Amino acid sequence: MKSTAFILQEPNPINDISLDVLAPLLKTQGLEVKSSTDTSDIPTNTRLLFIESGEENAWEKLQAKVAALTFECDIVLFNISQNTELANRALLSGIRGVFYANDNADVLMKGIRLLLENQLWYRRDIMCNALTRLLHFNKETIAKFTDAPVEPVNLTKRERAIITLMSTGSKNKEIADKLDISPHTVKTHLYSAFRKTKCRNRIELLSWAQHNIPNELR
Repeated sequence: MKSTAFILQEPNPINDISLDVLAPLLKTQGLEVKSSTDTSDIPTNTRLLFIESGEENAWEKLQAKVAALTFECDIVLFNISQNTELANRALLSGIRGVFYANDNADVLMKGIRLLLENQLWYRRDIMCNALTRLLHFNKETIAKFTDAPVEPVNLTKRERAIITLMSTGSKNKEIADKLDISPHTVKTHLYSAFRKTKCRNRIELLSWAQHNIPNELR
């Protein structure tokens, strides 16, 4: 059975990077290509999920779409504007890559191939910016934990177990299989842990865990 590349379009497609360009490139890599404007149409064997994110409030809309997913897949944004903040948030949240509205076919092809090799596809300046943010966050975290009292965070046993597995590099589906729960339930527990710890993404949550529950990490 072929892996699927699913293209989730906006209700009013932007068409800077159109299906006529993107779909044939994906097919050359042996992927079955499907598209829709509805998240419920996304098949569970999706390998790469391309989400069109060129409208205003793109991040808020993206969060809603990702939250609706009930399985694990690699997410890629396409048709985004030259919006550095959106790309930064995407990278820090685990989105595998972004394609800009003005990217040509050669750029798309190079990015698709690297994504299929489990690599990230971001501009160098975005990668550097994200690393700078993480380093800044770690400095703030160390200062906060050493210079001021910290209110205890009451994570549930399940939330702690998920963070422990996440620290080994396990994805949501792998965590779900190990804990005999659904990927959607894993996602729900993670969102709860984000809220309790005031972390914005997995990387910050792992940094928090290293300082607060180091004995539970593998």
